[in-house]
Amino acid sequence: MSGSRWLDHLPPWLAWGALASTGAYEPGELGTMALPLLGAALVQWRGWSLEPWRRVLELACLGAGLALLALRAGVLLTVVYLLFLLCGVRLALPRGLPQRRQILLMGFLLFLTTTVTTADLDFLAWSAAWVAGAGAVLLQLTWESSAALRQGPFQPPPRVLAVRWTAWTLVLAAGFFVILPRLHLGARRLPLGAHDLGGLRAGLSDVLDLSDGGLVLGSREVALRIQPVRTLTAQEWDQYRQALALLRGYVLERLDGQRWETGPDTPGPRPEPAGALGAQPVTADFFFSPGLLGTLPLPYGDLVVEPPGMDPLRLGPGGSLRWTFPVRRTTALRVGLTPDPVQPAPPPRGRRLAELTATGAGCESARAWSQRIVPVSLPPRELAENLALTLRSEFKYTLDNPSGAAANPLQDFLERSHAGHCEYFASALAVMLRYRGIPARVVNGFRLGPWIEEGGYFLVTQNEAHSWVEYYDPEAGGWRAADPTPPAPPSRFGAETFLATLARWTDAVRFRWDRNVVRFSDEDQVAGLDRLTLGFDALARRWSRSLAMGLGILGLGGALAWLLIRPGRPPWPWPHPGGPGRIRELDPLVRRARRLLPPREAETARSWLERLAQARPQRAAPLARLAREADTAAYGDRPSGRLKHLAREEAKAWKE
Repeated sequence: MSGSRWLDHLPPWLAWGALASTGAYEPGELGTMALPLLGAALVQWRGWSLEPWRRVLELACLGAGLALLALRAGVLLTVVYLLFLLCGVRLALPRGLPQRRQILLMGFLLFLTTTVTTADLDFLAWSAAWVAGAGAVLLQLTWESSAALRQGPFQPPPRVLAVRWTAWTLVLAAGFFVILPRLHLGARRLPLGAHDLGGLRAGLSDVLDLSDGGLVLGSREVALRIQPVRTLTAQEWDQYRQALALLRGYVLERLDGQRWETGPDTPGPRPEPAGALGAQPVTADFFFSPGLLGTLPLPYGDLVVEPPGMDPLRLGPGGSLRWTFPVRRTTALRVGLTPDPVQPAPPPRGRRLAELTATGAGCESARAWSQRIVPVSLPPRELAENLALTLRSEFKYTLDNPSGAAANPLQDFLERSHAGHCEYFASALAVMLRYRGIPARVVNGFRLGPWIEEGGYFLVTQNEAHSWVEYYDPEAGGWRAADPTPPAPPSRFGAETFLATLARWTDAVRFRWDRNVVRFSDEDQVAGLDRLTLGFDALARRWSRSLAMGLGILGLGGALAWLLIRPGRPPWPWPHPGGPGRIRELDPLVRRARRLLPPREAETARSWLERLAQARPQRAAPLARLAREADTAAYGDRPSGRLKHLAREEAKAWKE
């Protein structure tokens, strides 16, 4: 019985694991949630009694709830914190059957809060574990209730049943998943409170502000995956990597101090319809995550797109391309591309030229630095390449942001630290070019991520979010891209180690899960049904006569075999719920004894077994034990593994 007390800890801990797998909570938040559960485990391990402190603990829970409301931590985060706190208090205090049921209910509510935040493969594993754990707890509680009514020593429940229930739950869930209509509810992660208090989270943004300060924290959240439509040759491989090297998101043209923002007059890409898709030298499927907030980072060049029928495209702020309607799940877009390093555009004039050459306050150091590096007048392309090369070779890339806390971050970056992340490099080059009279702007988007050989696609996470510069080249008649940032550290997926290989395989499985499960749609259902229908039609045309003849022979043979194997076996005539015919574990003994002492109609198993004992007094003791087990199976809702064993032993003895 003491082991069952530890079993009560299982549902809250499994709910905690499911919460951690969603990635919606920060490590500090997850640690705070685990503290009450760790404290309760310590109390039970040490055998302490906190009953005298019950009122104090209840008041502490109330005070914690009020404190969370005062701190405005968010409704969902407050509820989750309180549920974990209440679980910990319930587990630490003496608990009876009602309190143990309350713990299970609170664990279910905690698990329920995770179902709206993720559909990842990791969450499926935690869901199965939670169902198995909750099933084991329910089995234990029910078993103990019935054990209190039985005599004799307590026997542990068959916990393997919880595993069987979980397996059948997964089978039924898979069946319903395939056949039920597809409903896309648009659920997204809810606001959980204050995050990233120690720095900025890496990712795509429509603003660049050097005065934000703080280090940049990594983020492994998937932004998009790019999958070529066919297997690539060595020549095509190089072509794809060059064409997809930079994925353009937002163009930032307005400079206010050291803050870059989108402007109202930025022209965006105008993709052609999908009629000429097959003629493009680079064609790939782009799988965009909803975490991009509707923005579609796309490569440079002449684009031909094939959008989904329900999600047409439109131009957004900063020359971005967006879905017309918000998407709440990963959405695919087939893109054909003819690479072109120049974006044709008329030269900016008037107000637009003044905006694209304006410099902000505190940027004077950029002018002095550029004059020191390139003192002579050069054509725009040559000047931009020289300045970008100097920044890449003499400065260091880091996410620690050593200039973030300075009063003038750009000046500190150029004159003291000589280190920073891509926003510093891009902002410095753009301001230098503007001081030299060249229209320039900053672009926020993504670098191309690593190639996942195991899945056949390029993976782009929020860690690949990147900033670079576009400047106007009058000789080419358009905008060119210049990237002054040194190469970033290699991705964790690129190493030839066991962990890197495991990470690639894991992401490939996640991609298949997202494509074949998360984004399984009504179109997939119809296509699958059509394939099954065509397959059955073809099978019927080819094998109709043979199949009908085979089924007829198989059915006739089965009927004859049943008649031969079970001669004269009457149907079960015993309607009584405790009758031998209703307790199938007694079958071996019924088959042996029915010719001499068949069960009577409405006779209970106990009455029939007592008649057998009267007929054979030497078997009275085993038959009495068998009668007790039969009563337990019939009226105590107890699994009957022991009953079947005893019935078989008695059947052997009856035959002898």
